[in-house]
Amino acid sequence: MRTAAWILLCGLGAVVGCSDDATDSGAEPRFAATAPQILSTGSPTKDEDPSVLRARDGSMFVAWFSDRGGAGDIYVVQSESQNNWSDPVRVTLDPGGDFYPTLVQDDAGTFHLTWFRWYAYFRGHIMHSTSPDGIHWNVADEESVTTDPDIDDWLPTPAFANDGTMFIYFVSELRGTANPTSEIYVTSKGPSDIAWSDPDTVASINSATEHDQLPFVARSGSGFTMAWVRHDTSEPIPYQNPKSQLFVATSTNGTAWSAPLQVTHDAGNVVHLFPQIFGSGASQSVLWLSNRDGAVKVYELLLSEAGQYPARVRENTALPAGYSHRIAATSTSGVFLGAWVQGPEGTQDVYYRFFNR
Repeated sequence: MRTAAWILLCGLGAVVGCSDDATDSGAEPRFAATAPQILSTGSPTKDEDPSVLRARDGSMFVAWFSDRGGAGDIYVVQSESQNNWSDPVRVTLDPGGDFYPTLVQDDAGTFHLTWFRWYAYFRGHIMHSTSPDGIHWNVADEESVTTDPDIDDWLPTPAFANDGTMFIYFVSELRGTANPTSEIYVTSKGPSDIAWSDPDTVASINSATEHDQLPFVARSGSGFTMAWVRHDTSEPIPYQNPKSQLFVATSTNGTAWSAPLQVTHDAGNVVHLFPQIFGSGASQSVLWLSNRDGAVKVYELLLSEAGQYPARVRENTALPAGYSHRIAATSTSGVFLGAWVQGPEGTQDVYYRFFNR
């Protein structure tokens, strides 16, 4: 594992061969394709919400939620080479439930973790913590990004601007008094800011009559792209609603967003869920789960072709059914790491596989 000093020197450009785009050298590849395998081993209870990250040193991280220890906490593992996973590190210890982690790394090498903590059903806050190496986390460093009482903040997704400002987008239904549906909100914190900004709606993308849910935000060039799902009010929870559609929007500064582009237009009870944006440049794509052809499958679409659904959509056959699929490129050219959830309710596990593209 790289030390904090190594990461700092790497960020300053003082170490050779530690760029964000580090790839394997030598005869033996660092990662190669595998069959699906359980990642959350030794857990008889529920494991969900995987987040996959390729670190600046080329190692792979997965964070997820598990209630193996009680109310529910966040765990993190690291793989520096093929199937060489560290023991799970328990990141949170709060008696409340900690869910839906997303693990990211900033340009200086610091790891950031966002999640939501509920102290009661649909009552809680967005949380944030940092680590020098992605494995060592201090609960004393946790901060509550949102603090309003009796609010249902959940489903956070972070992104960094070029100037180091961190944006966290999340969902709430109870914050809006004029709009009775779930909306996407944003809060931010600049490098010199002491506190997070007051949460505000991302007004240009929210529907006044339908729920906007499950946002995922990623850097796209010098700006940002968001993917999310929208559904009617027959069921407030996205994965319980019989119908939903996929949307995308772009932003140059993280606060002002383009008008939503509706990607999918399926008739009938077709569900689109758990979008993720991955890749970069011309290959940047959106990945999501859908029953668009009857069976539940994982699909991809280049963001540059978002207006050409369904003609340009393609199935990701490397990832089996399940839900909450997340993927990231490894440092081995053409090899990706995928993680997802499958298993009976109450005893789900997080699975993974390395696969070729």
